[in-house]
Parts: sequence; structure tokens; C-alpha cells
Amino acid sequence: MRFKNGHIIKSIVVSFGTAMLFSCQTNPQQMEELSKEIDEPVISSVDVTWFYTKNGQASFKLNTPKMLRFEGKEPYVEFPQGLELHSFEQEGGQDAYLRADHAIQQVNDKLIEAKGNVLLQNAKGEKLETEFLIWDELKERIYTEEFVKITKERQVIMGEGFESDIYFSEYTLKKSRGIINLEHAE
Repeated sequence: MRFKNGHIIKSIVVSFGTAMLFSCQTNPQQMEELSKEIDEPVISSVDVTWFYTKNGQASFKLNTPKMLRFEGKEPYVEFPQGLELHSFEQEGGQDAYLRADHAIQQVNDKLIEAKGNVLLQNAKGEKLETEFLIWDELKERIYTEEFVKITKERQVIMGEGFESDIYFSEYTLKKSRGIINLEHAE
């Protein structure tokens, strides 16, 4: 009896193991689909400085501590530790400056979405502060629907919604909430 029970148990184990072995199949097409769902960067770089040129002239300079590039149907570049973006006029002087804690550049749409402590400054020294801003390279526009604070030489203007050219030289505040006039101490 003892021999028969041991033989039966071994047969069950071997049958179960064989069934498991043949039920596990690797389908290359399913594996490829699964790998596409995993969002891993194809390029990861640290301490990056990029120069963008237009007609042979420097038009933008981008600095970031970390950059991640993702591929797929909608490729994008992520700046998880923030970025600084300097724009230059044709004569080479700086026109505008953008800084943010985090940003994503949509490669196909040519959009940069800046998030967290966003600061935009123009050549006149005017500053815009917000938590979210979009830089549209194709339309050469900067905009947001979020709360903004604009600091000029003698004024602070607050409101919601903002649109500007990429140099932050001509802009519109959509819903002004208040203007504070500042006095200069003599």
C-alpha cells in the first residue's frame, strides 16, 4: 500500500508540473505590447545645457539638472528637477527668462508645460509668478488659466489667466483681481 500511495503522489506531482510547464507560453506579440505599456525613458541625462538656434542665431538656452526623454506615439521630454530657459533677441541680449520646479516638453506639439514656482521675467525686469504656465513654441505664445502675480517697477497686479508673446513683452491679463501701487523710498 505504501508503495502505491507514493507512486500516486509522484504521478500527481509530475502531471501537475507538466501541465504548468505547457500552460506557460511566451507570446512575443503580447510581450512587446506589455513592454510598450512600461513608461521608461530612452535617454536620461544630468546637468544638461541645450542651445536652440533659429537661422544660425541663438534663440534659446535651456539648463536642467536632469532630463528624461520618452518615446512612443506622443514622445516627450521631462525635466523632473526643473529647468531654466533663457530667450535671446536677434542682437544676442537676453529677452526673457523662465524657471520652474518641473516641466514637460511635448515633442510633437512643441509645448513646454512648466509647473511649480514658475517665474517668468522679461528684459524690462517685470516678473510673472504662477504655478502653471504653457510655452507654445509653434504659436510663439505663453499662457495660463491659473492665478498669476505680475510685479512691475511700481505695481503688483494679480489675476487669473494670462497670455503673452514668448518674450513676455506684450501681454494680457484675463481676469484682474487687484492692483497694488508701490511707493519707492527716497
